[in-house]
Amino acid sequence: MKKAYNETWVENLHIQHQAAEWKSKNLLTDEQEEEVIAQFEEKFYRPGIFVKIGLFIFAVVACSFFVGFLSLFIYDTGSEIGFSTLSLLCCGCFVFFLEYLIKTKNLFHSGVDNALLYSAVTAAIVPVFLLFEHAPLWIYCLVALTIVIPATLRYADLLGALAIFGLIFTLLADLMMKFPLGKALLPFGVMLISAGIYLVARKSTDIYYRECRQILEALSLVTFYLGGNYLVVRELNAIISGLNVSIAPQIAFAPVFYFFTLAIPVAYIAAGLKKANRIIFVIGLLAFAFSVYTYSHYFVALTVSQGLALAGTLMILVSVLLIKYLHTPRYGISDEQNRKNDLADLQALITARHLGATPAEPGLEFGGGTFGGGGAGEVY
Repeated sequence: MKKAYNETWVENLHIQHQAAEWKSKNLLTDEQEEEVIAQFEEKFYRPGIFVKIGLFIFAVVACSFFVGFLSLFIYDTGSEIGFSTLSLLCCGCFVFFLEYLIKTKNLFHSGVDNALLYSAVTAAIVPVFLLFEHAPLWIYCLVALTIVIPATLRYADLLGALAIFGLIFTLLADLMMKFPLGKALLPFGVMLISAGIYLVARKSTDIYYRECRQILEALSLVTFYLGGNYLVVRELNAIISGLNVSIAPQIAFAPVFYFFTLAIPVAYIAAGLKKANRIIFVIGLLAFAFSVYTYSHYFVALTVSQGLALAGTLMILVSVLLIKYLHTPRYGISDEQNRKNDLADLQALITARHLGATPAEPGLEFGGGTFGGGGAGEVY
């Protein structure tokens, strides 16, 4: 699908952010960063966060007034068809103004375009709920996906990625909850769908969808773990079964979920270290902490204060040992700050064309003055 925002500017914006990160690590000088910005320019309108929030609120209010004004002329009181027509007409107007402002004002997730996008999507979905009032939930999810997916592909909106993720799992839960076997296999369904979303997201290398991809990857890793966590499965199974008890009964396949609860966090941590992927590693650490809580909740008789004291002591001890052990890089892992960049070819491009040095290969390492003066000291 054709993208709404200028793809070249989006890529240049990513390059500028990468250069700013290198500058913060003293790998580029001020002059070199300014040259990168000059060579890879972008002309998006990107206000500060507070201005963006203000513009978003203003645009939402303006859209509401527009709907109210238009309803004075074409809205038939009490008619669902009339309100649906009004909603679709407003959707078309919102999309028109959204495209017009992006092209003429160079908006890029600046608040106004976000508000117009959300208003257009909402206006497009409203008629479905009005005209098919008693339809099954999975019908609503499918219709919403047919609207949200194209909108997200065109505008790369982060909330759109979140909505797609939530709609997919709502659709899965609604379909599987209709059958007894589906209820029993729901955790495995959640894990399977999470793995599928993660693999699809990982295949995307387009910088245009970089932040959407990161959100989908993080969410799919979290849901994959929660789908196999013993505590989550056991407690939710009791809720789904309508059991009002203080202690949830034992679940089927309990040994399998015991294994998942421990194995998944360990796999995340190992994969995060091996691939130098901070997202996987941090999620793995959080998942491991929740796994410890899961086992202690059912099998360890410690008070909260005792548990926190023991956990804190172990964390400090392990941290100190790992820092000392990894002070000398081992197996490609070190306690030094990560210097890996996500755009390896950019190093060669900037070096050869704009900063006056010629690298031997795209994956050059900084240091020794081979980067136009950046990182000339031994500390790099």
